[in-house]
Amino acid sequence: MSARAILTIVGPVPLALACLASAADRMGVPLGLLPARLASGASIRAAREAFVSADPMAARARAAAAVAASPMNAGASALLGAVDLKSGDPLPAHDAFAVSARLGWRNPAAQLYWLGVGLEAQDYALAAERLDALLRTGQRSAAIHAALLQLEASPAGRSALATHLLAASNWREAFVASTGALSGTPLARRIAVLQRARAGGMPVDCKAVAATVRTLFDRGAWQAASHLWRATCASTGPNARTRDVEQTTRR
Repeated sequence: MSARAILTIVGPVPLALACLASAADRMGVPLGLLPARLASGASIRAAREAFVSADPMAARARAAAAVAASPMNAGASALLGAVDLKSGDPLPAHDAFAVSARLGWRNPAAQLYWLGVGLEAQDYALAAERLDALLRTGQRSAAIHAALLQLEASPAGRSALATHLLAASNWREAFVASTGALSGTPLARRIAVLQRARAGGMPVDCKAVAATVRTLFDRGAWQAASHLWRATCASTGPNARTRDVEQTTRR
């Protein structure tokens, strides 16, 4: 699944500001998506209003003015990038989001943009890095969920994600708990990520895992519940009993 396909699935969510310009433009993404936190100054608010009102020329001029007025404001550069995305100008959008990323790694629109770029280019190291940044700042959305599923769809993506999970203490517990809402192949892939991370030395809260295992068991997903427990909290290390988790995901 490509980043453009993700945009089609999730519809009007922040990923619309983060995917490639051609995707956002051709698919007619609704314009009222710019996070309010990107509009802290008067000039940024004016540019945002023009962006939402579908006035690309005014939006571009006001976004440029916002950047001129606040050159060190990551939100202003991100807004300029969003305007260029909608206008179908990928090169200036790329440059604007590059500036935004340098000014502030916490800017959600810039991180979403680079997440989309990484997925589109199958640069899973980049995508996992940007996803980690979003999750560390507490960002959650249908777009991020869809991007996570795409990242987990390849062995390289799962490996890159597991690397970040090793040090992701502030979102690790939520990641483990998220297995309880999945089923089928996506669930097997998420368990495989956890298995890789544990093999690399990731600490695990087995009480939290037990709660998720019970959720899966109560849902009737007994095999998945067993796989999750073995991948994270079984007293024995990864062995032949758990290799079927990874094999299940190779499809």
